[in-house]
Amino acid sequence: MNDPINKTLKVPLNATDAFALFADQIDTWWPKASHSIKGARSRLMFPTHKGDAITETGEDGEIAIWGKLIAYDPGKYLAFSWHPGRSEQDATIVTVTFTETTDGTLCELTHGGFDILGDTADAVSTSYLRGWDMVLGCYARATKMPVFA
Repeated sequence: MNDPINKTLKVPLNATDAFALFADQIDTWWPKASHSIKGARSRLMFPTHKGDAITETGEDGEIAIWGKLIAYDPGKYLAFSWHPGRSEQDATIVTVTFTETTDGTLCELTHGGFDILGDTADAVSTSYLRGWDMVLGCYARATKMPVFA
């Protein structure tokens, strides 16, 4: 399954707040106990400048780079390379759009570029298919709303 992964959920926040929670406050909702490199007590930081790294800092101060910011348009759009636990050469691409509706914000995540992983592309994309459900479920709970996928 090397096709891009597409996930959609609606949250009861305006687009500015939905974006801020997703990016600026990622450390408050990301499931680090199960989906991190440095453990549950690590700290995640999402950058605000193109080319800067998405980082996870362990309790020991060691930093793991998860990807780099490609585009950052607050309240509207994010794009970043993605390679937690892998080398930068194996980075895939994630985009997230935030579209305000009359009763909240529609968040659409697309994760693609798995072909770069060669023989492991199918297994990795399949694991992310389930992984994003879990991660976005945590994000949705942080907004006090269930996931609509």
